[in-house]
Amino acid sequence: MTKQIEDDLRDLTKRILHIGGLVEAAVDRSLVALLDRDGERAREVIDGDDVVDDLEIDCEEKCLDLLALQQPVARDLRFITGVMKINSDLERMADLAVNIAERAEVLAAVPPLPFRPDVSRMAAIVKQMVREGLDALVRRDPLLALRVWERDDEADRLYREILGEAIEFMRRNPGRLGDVLHLVGALRNLERIADHATNIAEDVIFMVEGKVVRHRVLEFKKKRQGDGTARPAGAEDRAPQSL
Repeated sequence: MTKQIEDDLRDLTKRILHIGGLVEAAVDRSLVALLDRDGERAREVIDGDDVVDDLEIDCEEKCLDLLALQQPVARDLRFITGVMKINSDLERMADLAVNIAERAEVLAAVPPLPFRPDVSRMAAIVKQMVREGLDALVRRDPLLALRVWERDDEADRLYREILGEAIEFMRRNPGRLGDVLHLVGALRNLERIADHATNIAEDVIFMVEGKVVRHRVLEFKKKRQGDGTARPAGAEDRAPQSL
């Protein structure tokens, strides 16, 4: 690896992690706005979306420049193409955070809903998925990425449970139909953020292992377990490497 491409890849890493940090903060603020009925915080998320949009374009242009000018191969090529995909996922997650904030802004202006689904539990899981997906990128850690993928099932399960509660409440309280639909819409966007965090995890595995595991993550997991290299969920994480 030449020093020039090494410097370029280091710069690219900083760019994508900066975007990731902004997106993680936007997701967190949108969920706080939803749970705390905070219309002002929701508006902050909505107004800040342009920053991520601009950075996403800059990062993509940087990736294209590297592909054209440096002609990377092997691991470097995987890293750049992986960053391009992660960059797109992060931008979409920011849009979904805005969607949640817009729903939260509406809900903050109406009386509180009298039923209390386990929204905070689902929010905590999805925020952890986003955070660990970015950590897996920093550490180049496919096993941590695999843990993110595993948590998606729990996020999906909680979404289905909350949806069932919401449907039952709407049957008994048709006058609050619109308000409940805003809550369900917010949680649907949250579930989609979890899906994008899973995409990021799969791209990290591709960067490190050189394997396209999308749609075949179970095969990758079984092979890892067979090799004795899979780390059980909840195992202590390694300290992040410095960039």
